[in-house]
Amino acid sequence: MVAPTIFMQELRRICDKHGILLVLDEVQSGVGRTGKWWAVEHTGVHPDIVCIAKGIASGMPLGITLSKAEIMDWIPGSHASTFGGNPVCIAAALATLDVIEKEGLLRNSQEVGDHMMKRMSDWPKKHKIVGDVRGRGLMIGVEIVRDQATREYGASERDSIVEHAFERGVLFLGCGPSTVRIAPALIVTKDEADVALDVLEESIARVEGERNA
Repeated sequence: MVAPTIFMQELRRICDKHGILLVLDEVQSGVGRTGKWWAVEHTGVHPDIVCIAKGIASGMPLGITLSKAEIMDWIPGSHASTFGGNPVCIAAALATLDVIEKEGLLRNSQEVGDHMMKRMSDWPKKHKIVGDVRGRGLMIGVEIVRDQATREYGASERDSIVEHAFERGVLFLGCGPSTVRIAPALIVTKDEADVALDVLEESIARVEGERNA
């Protein structure tokens, strides 16, 4: 679920009021996934610490804690982590950032994500088991429900949809109680996204048909 801008702004205000550091988890949402380098940029809020991993090194094991200089004032070598400081992984991370910047992948994430969201915008009206479609950039969730009025989770229906799509050669993952997560590679094209959405919608329709049979 996308955190509303006012929610993030209030978190910042409360943290500032009480001297609390605002720490954000951008492990999945960062490194261009939402169309900006960091998802928090959509809100204009400036965190104190950001946790980064996954996409930062294109699959190489690397975790990063990014912080303001006045907070991270330890001398070099006073702190370490299992996946921190590996020269090969650091090189992979630098190369990843270079590719994202030079090949315009932030723009691609935003444009393809907008294309996908526009195409799925009427799914809650077309499909009774789709409760909501939400997300930013290439981080999208399709919530599956048993009843749109009560919003009862459709966990088993979601799992069946993912399984049917897998049988058709497209891998989706579940997220939360009953949401299908869509998080393709940042280089995905609109045509490739359309193929995946064709399969997803057909899988949703199949599960609807099985439930009504």
